[in-house]
Amino acid sequence: MRAVRAVDPDALPRLDEIVRRARSLGSVFVSRAYGAWYDLDEATAAFTAGLDPVFVPPAGPGNVPTTSALVADGLTLLKAGQVDALALSGDDRLLPLIAAAKAQGVPLALIAHSCLPDGPCLKLVPDAEPASSFVRTMTRAERYRKPSPAA
Repeated sequence: MRAVRAVDPDALPRLDEIVRRARSLGSVFVSRAYGAWYDLDEATAAFTAGLDPVFVPPAGPGNVPTTSALVADGLTLLKAGQVDALALSGDDRLLPLIAAAKAQGVPLALIAHSCLPDGPCLKLVPDAEPASSFVRTMTRAERYRKPSPAA
């Protein structure tokens, strides 16, 4: 969501296309989406697209450390030897995970990223597709609906 919103604040990610693209690279065994997930419709959409919504508690108002959670989980999976390849979505804050995977010879891809063109991540990843390739505009109903509280 952050990578897509960095491109256009009113855009929504085409989660199913992001998952489909990851699957085109090989079998997907772990498919997580990190967020506060207070909006039940957003969590359901992520789950329906094939993602496992992982709750990341806010560190303060408007501050959900999703990238930190993703990097920590990814590093744990790498250290345990449970990763054959990584397909990531995010920005240049993924550098610690990307560098660790690169050092271990793990194949990498950035899907729906918002990394800077001259940033460090794109220099390390041979396969990168920008978030702008995976956006859709918000429907009128989505724009005016009230968020559903999480159960």
